[in-house]
Amino acid sequence: MAAFFMKKIIITGAGGLLGEASCRLLAEHYEVIPLSRAEVDLADAGKLSDYLDGLDFDYLINTAAMSGLEQCLDQPETAYQVNTEAPRVMAKICNQKRAKMLQISTDYVLDGRENKIHDEASPPRGSGVYSQTKLDAEKLVMQECENSVIGRVSWLFGHGRSTFVDQVIETAQKGERGGYISNKFSVPNFSDYLVPVMSKLLESNLTGIVHLTNDAEPESWFSYAEKIVKNAINLGMLNENLNLLDKKELSDITFFKEERPQYTVMRPKRLSEELSARVENWEAGVRQYLKQKLENSLTNR
Repeated sequence: MAAFFMKKIIITGAGGLLGEASCRLLAEHYEVIPLSRAEVDLADAGKLSDYLDGLDFDYLINTAAMSGLEQCLDQPETAYQVNTEAPRVMAKICNQKRAKMLQISTDYVLDGRENKIHDEASPPRGSGVYSQTKLDAEKLVMQECENSVIGRVSWLFGHGRSTFVDQVIETAQKGERGGYISNKFSVPNFSDYLVPVMSKLLESNLTGIVHLTNDAEPESWFSYAEKIVKNAINLGMLNENLNLLDKKELSDITFFKEERPQYTVMRPKRLSEELSARVENWEAGVRQYLKQKLENSLTNR
């Protein structure tokens, strides 16, 4: 009987939100090689190249990034090394090894100045250091690796670290008022729901830019918080009479030093038309995530 060999997949940013979900959910179908900063610093292109060159693998998912906008603004050289040069190095080695690469990008590369929904053909705009380094990475990855996919994601929540969902719930449970921006729009996504579609992308012949998102209506941070609270109330995690949400505008947030694109709502046109795939709705993901959070809290009592 012939032996069965799992394909090998490198997942960078293994300790992050999407990296954690990818390592956990793909381990059943692939031999996962998690790569975190403990293994190699992505700011050191030489060490990264040497490390990857010594590995045998079929796929690489790069979820790692320097994503803090103010941090990128303050440290532009490091942001370039991590967000642009490291993905270029990964893509070059993937091309040499004939491995497929999935580079995780962001809705922040989109223009965002008009209230319009973006598909993959929408023109991008690097509106700051973070978005420009991610946009440059998109171009370089596609140049260096002919078998590569750029998966743009937005507003992730999940199990890898504390996110907006956790912050909204924790603030409300303390009985504190929370102020949430009502004039910035995108689409939330549950990281666990993205991973199965990412696997399909890797196994397919599809290349180029893909909007890796569920097909949902635009949400502001405020409306997103409202729906999180509503679902938490329905699960008994919060008081039914809770009314602690205040509206704010982008201009009210004085510690934002870097520009935020205001309207980056994406539609997954290529997923639907070329892959016949869909990401599950984010609000169902909130319910699933909150149920797990509730179960864990009851278990740990």
